[in-house]
Parts: sequence; C-alpha cells; structure tokens
Amino acid sequence: MEIKVIDIPVEGLKVELSEEAAVFKGLGEDVKAVSKVLASFSLKKVSTTVYLAGNMETEIGLVCSRCGKPLEAHVEARFKLDLVPLENLPREEEKELHAGDLDVEFYKNGIIDLKEFLREQILLQVPMKPLCSEDCRGLCQYCGQDLNIAQCACEPPAGHPGLSGLKDLMGK
Repeated sequence: MEIKVIDIPVEGLKVELSEEAAVFKGLGEDVKAVSKVLASFSLKKVSTTVYLAGNMETEIGLVCSRCGKPLEAHVEARFKLDLVPLENLPREEEKELHAGDLDVEFYKNGIIDLKEFLREQILLQVPMKPLCSEDCRGLCQYCGQDLNIAQCACEPPAGHPGLSGLKDLMGK
C-alpha cells in the first residue's frame, strides 16, 4: 500500500492493513510469511517529515538452525520511525551516526510504501538461530542422524582432526 505524503491530513492518518502472505515474497532463502500480515499505522506530517508509529503481526516459516526441520513462529513488532524525503538527504562523504539517526527512514517522490516498512519489520523479528524447540539436539556431525529421533552409533574421533598430521609425524 502506497500513501502520498501530500494526502496526509494535518490531523494525521490512521491505516489498518491486512496483506496476504504472498505479497511478501523474497524475504530470504529460509524465511517466508505463512499467514496474513496484520498491521496498523498512524502517520502525522510536519513539513516534509512524516512520523510513523505502528505495529504488525504475522506467522513466519523458518528452518531450525540445528536439525533443519521447517517451523513456524509468531512475530509481532511495534515501531516508530521518522520518514524524511530521500531528495533532502545531504550528500556528505562521512557522517557520525547518533542513536536517533537509526530511527530515520526515507521515502521517494512523495510516496511512502508501507509494504516495504512491513517487510523490513518482519525481517527484524527473525531470530538469529531459529529452533524447532529449546531442547532440539540437532544432527550428528559425523553421520547426519537427527538426534531428536534416535541416537546414532558414531564414535567421535580421538583427538583433534586438524592435528592428525602431527600424530603421523610423531609415530615415525
């Protein structure tokens, strides 16, 4: 959904949004939206700056980082952003960032694309290491057996494999 900045009234604008998961393709190789994305936004314009506050929630599909099984996770986020026109961005070589600078986003040609902000918020909610369960045991590093299903019969090698060449030298 796109909003023209010029159409935002002085008293502000409230927007409720419900988008199908298919709209958010391209979230990443192991991330996909699997249910409708529900969001609400409040936009207030002061000069060319638009203050956006909102929240969103959805279900995302991920892959367990230990065993590789697919899983679903509920994600929700509250956010506040200051939107400024990209055209007004100073073209400086280097600039020191301050804490407030991280809450600034940009819009182009007087149009705010809410779907892009939702896409970004979904990606920010993806856990660093998604797990199918807290006690997931993962895969055997030698044979690939899913340790959540059964224990494998692998014997871990004695010593560090990177030092096997030294062991051969010492034996001579």
